[in-house]
Amino acid sequence: MASNVIKGSNVVFAVRFTDELSAEQTLRVLNQTAGSRSKERDEIELNTKDIEGSDYGKKTESISFEGLITKGDGALEYLESCIDDAKYAEILEVNLETKLAKVGLYMVASLEYDYSDDESATYSFEATLSGDVTEETLTTVPVGDTLSAPIA
Repeated sequence: MASNVIKGSNVVFAVRFTDELSAEQTLRVLNQTAGSRSKERDEIELNTKDIEGSDYGKKTESISFEGLITKGDGALEYLESCIDDAKYAEILEVNLETKLAKVGLYMVASLEYDYSDDESATYSFEATLSGDVTEETLTTVPVGDTLSAPIA
């Protein structure tokens, strides 16, 4: 019997962009060790003659992920260029098991590199959604650098 539990190792983040030759690229950020997605709403206090209470306000959705810095990680390089050039990034949260991706346009809020030990260097990334998330089923699973592997 198959488990209905989603494993963290089956969810990865990737970016989709058009390169300098006008070719569409979808690259997975390499060596991810953790990732998350968060949704929240502001609370609006209602206080009138007729009613008192709370209502929903502005919705904010963000993602974050971290991992080991890898030489030649084209996706991480692209995300760094987005924060440098104040460009939005199309980011996919991909379930490798179902091939379902949550896709959104994100403002890159922070990208941090940490070189704290002799073993490895790490990155951490945060972005805020601009607009809405859509869902799509992928035909290929994004891999690192500029390659895509067909789904078996």
